[in-house]
Amino acid sequence: MSKPSDSASTLLLGTGLGCFLITGFGLIQGRMNLDSLSLGWLFPVTGVVLLLLSRTLRSGNGPLSKTFPDENDEMLSERVRSELETTVKDASVGSAWAELEAAVLESELSEEE
Repeated sequence: MSKPSDSASTLLLGTGLGCFLITGFGLIQGRMNLDSLSLGWLFPVTGVVLLLLSRTLRSGNGPLSKTFPDENDEMLSERVRSELETTVKDASVGSAWAELEAAVLESELSEEE
């Protein structure tokens, strides 16, 4: 299994190169001119942004580094295990409070009768 950061970086790189390919086809077919500013210039700008994001993601710093972590299988399994333990611990604390509240309400009801 590949790292999430490697997969996302490859996807961003491919999409960025695809934007440059679209720009090339637009220039060849005459749908885009180098002289005037048009909506077609959105593709090369997007391509540059995606290539920069891919590069920063590969280096391990940037805006997408926390979303796509650079961790191997062991690190991923350890993180998931600790998150599950935290969830189970929170659930057990919540059920303990519910049991305590039920016991207090039950004792109050029995005192009223």
